[in-house]
Order: sequence, then structure tokens, then C-alpha cells
Amino acid sequence: MKIIAEDPLTKKLLQQLSRYASLNVKIYLWGESGAGKDTFALYIHEASGRKGKFLKVGAYNVKPSLVESQFFGYLKGAFSGAAEAKEGFLERANGGTLYLDLLDSLPMEAQVKIFDALETGRFLPLGATEERSSSFLLVASGQLPLEEAVSQGKIHPKFLHLFPVCVRIPPLRERKGDIIPLAEYFARGRIKISSRRALISYPWPGNVRQLRNFVEREISLGKKETGEPAMDFPWESSPDVLPLREMERIYVRKVLERFGGNKTKAAKALGITRKTLRRILKG
Repeated sequence: MKIIAEDPLTKKLLQQLSRYASLNVKIYLWGESGAGKDTFALYIHEASGRKGKFLKVGAYNVKPSLVESQFFGYLKGAFSGAAEAKEGFLERANGGTLYLDLLDSLPMEAQVKIFDALETGRFLPLGATEERSSSFLLVASGQLPLEEAVSQGKIHPKFLHLFPVCVRIPPLRERKGDIIPLAEYFARGRIKISSRRALISYPWPGNVRQLRNFVEREISLGKKETGEPAMDFPWESSPDVLPLREMERIYVRKVLERFGGNKTKAAKALGITRKTLRRILKG
């Protein structure tokens, strides 16, 4: 996705990331689901000037039982079924960027197995007798600050010393100057972006992903212009200010009710994953 940086906070963030990219340091990005961590990781890769590929790896394409073969690769005949040699993630990322998407979702066993190789860039393919090396920029992401993720047992303590740079990706509600430009980018002239004040004041718990889904849903309904996001919050008439997490949980429950308890439909409407929806409901 294209980087939209109209808000001063986003502009400052891009300047910061550009500086780190030029230093070739290992970077950990953290922030809420849908805030754009993948997009900013790709921005770091492009800003680094590396000519190699941007390789995205996450728990969704890593099998704990095959970690070594997936990351380190293997030689022909290394094991039963290895009819030909195959490069692993580390070798494929040589000259480019290895992006560990949601490191906090990667099984702890897998984290331990790949740590040394991530730190040194040296690894031993299965069936090989000599180590190989790979030069790549390492970027990882998570939903929690690194120290908090470690304290909660989601990331191995070793990683505290691997990433000298940790950067928070602010949620969309803190980058209000990006909301309308993003909406217009997603619309691509197919629908008029109206109710701008309502869009800007809406909290967007699902962040950029939710905004994109909102615009695309309005288009799919055949509307000529966007309406207002659902703003019927139960706390609007209350003089008390609720904590953001509680506000988020109440709203998610309300959306879930609207879809008859169907978590898949509710998550899609909110622009978040089912996993994130469950986490919000649990508090």
C-alpha cells in the first residue's frame, strides 16, 4: 500500500525510519493491528536502498517442525523427500530485507532456533558441512512493546538485545491528518468522500485496515458518496470518560450483536482479524 503522510506525526515517523534505514540497524516496529506496520516495514526496505527482495515471513507460513529447513534451506538428499536443494528464507533475503511479521505470534521454539542466525547472518543448511552467510536488513513487528511482549512470554528474552531500535507505529486516531487522504486513496475516484468531520472524529479501532474496508464497503453498496461511520456509542451521553480499551471493547460487542454473534463477519466489518476481535473482547 502507498504511504500516505499528510499528518505531521506520520511525516516525523517517516523521517525517523529513513534515518534508521540508512544505518542498517535491526528494527522492531510495534503497534495496534491494522495501523500499517507492514507498509512501514516495506518503506524501511525501500529507504535502505537495498537491491534485494523484501521477504515477509510470519507464523502463517512457518511450520514449527520445519523451521530449520524453511529458514536455513537444505541440500539435495539432506532428508527423505529432498529431491533437490532449496534456499531458505535467510539466503533468499540476502541483499534485501527479512521482515518477521508479528514476531510475537511465532512459536517460542521457532524463535530460539533462528535467533543465532538472525543475530550473525550465518547459518548451516540441512545436509551441509560448511556455514553460509547472508547479509540482510532485519525488521520485525509485534502488537506490544518489545519489553512487554517479552515479559508476557510472547517473545524470547534474547530478542531484547537483538533490536537496538524499537519504533511505535501510532494508530490512525492519532494521525487524523492522514484519514481523508487515505480515504481518497482507497476510493480512487469511485466514490465521493463526504462526512469528513465524522470520518476524522471517528476512533477507527481497526485503524487503516478498517478505514479501507469502510470505503470499499460503501462502494460495494453502490453509494455515490460515503456516509458516516456508525457513531451510536453508548457512552456519548455519559459525562464520564471511559478508558480507550473499554470503549473499544463496548463498540466491538455492539458490532458483534449487529452481526448476530458472527465473529468472522464482525471482524471483517471492523477491519480487524478474528484473533484481534477475540483479544479485544477478553480485555
